[in-house]
This record gives sequence, C-alpha cells and structure tokens, in this order.
Amino acid sequence: MDLFLSRRCALRMGAGTLMGSALAGCTLSRTGKVTTITLNVAEVTDYGNAIMSFANTAISLSCVTAAMGPANVALANTVITALKEALDTFRNAAGASTSFSYDSTSIRMAFDSILADIEQINTLVIAVITGMASDLSGTVVSEVKTAANAASTLISLLKAMVDMTARRSTVGTTLTAQEAIGRITVFVATHGA
Repeated sequence: MDLFLSRRCALRMGAGTLMGSALAGCTLSRTGKVTTITLNVAEVTDYGNAIMSFANTAISLSCVTAAMGPANVALANTVITALKEALDTFRNAAGASTSFSYDSTSIRMAFDSILADIEQINTLVIAVITGMASDLSGTVVSEVKTAANAASTLISLLKAMVDMTARRSTVGTTLTAQEAIGRITVFVATHGA
C-alpha cells in the first residue's frame, strides 16, 4: 500500500495543516527592484499531499476512470508519481526550515515542478470530474465533485503563493485551506485504500 494513499496519512495530513496554519504564511517583500517571496514549507507540502491523495483516490473510482479513459488514467498516475517526487525534492531542499525563499534556485525549481504537476492533475482529473455529465447522480459522484472543488481550491492557493495575479477560479464554492483539506481527508478516508 502506498504511504500517500493510507487513511492514516490522510488524517496526519489534515492535522499537519492545522499545525502548519499557525506558522506565518507566505510573505512578499521588496527591496528596490528585488522581490523576495518566502514560502511556508508546511503549507506547500500539506496542500501538495492533499492534492496528490485526492487525485490518487479519484482515479481509483470507476465513474472517474470511465470518464477519463485508460490513456488519461495512465498519464494521471505518472503525474501523481512526479508530484510525489517534486514534493520530496521540495522538502529535501527546505530541510528543517519552516519557511524558505522562493528566490533560491533549488526551491524555485522544486516549487515550479510542483506547480506544473498540479496543473496537469487539474487538467487530467479535476476538469474531467467537474465536466462529468449532470445526469450522473449518486453519492459517489457528488462526493468526488466536492473533493475536486477542494483540490481546485488548494491548487489556487499554491499558485497564488508565487503569482498574486494568477488566481485560478474554483469550481463551486470557495473554501479555506483547512476546509479544503478536511473535505479531501474525508473523501480519501471514505473511498481510499
């Protein structure tokens, strides 16, 4: 069983975010023409882990795999693996730091890789789920759409950390980070391995 798929991991992920929310968020400072962005390591890893857990659980559901098709499911699995590696690289580059400057080359490359992977998850998984036929009904479809909205919120928050002009609109209601992670945690605990 993959660590990021386990229910315990999902619960730890939610608890980590609650603790991480007490830390200072991302900050932006300017000195002359130089802009420095400081990233909260706990927020980046918690949001990334939640998105990864959501995507992995979502593509295990028959209604989602049917809508995606086998080729896109295989590609999504590759992207999920790449996101896990990008998050590991980010954590290793940050070390024991609670925050890190995005201006550092190693952090910038790792974070940009996370952003690229979550955009692919958005395209491959979330867009398919939100576009699923409205005539599909049932609890599972409703739950997967709710979790997709939560993942979309976290994607928006991750992107906004370094680009204040590129906020991505979410599907449905706007959630706080804690609400989004909570919804994903429940979804993974209900439908995950």
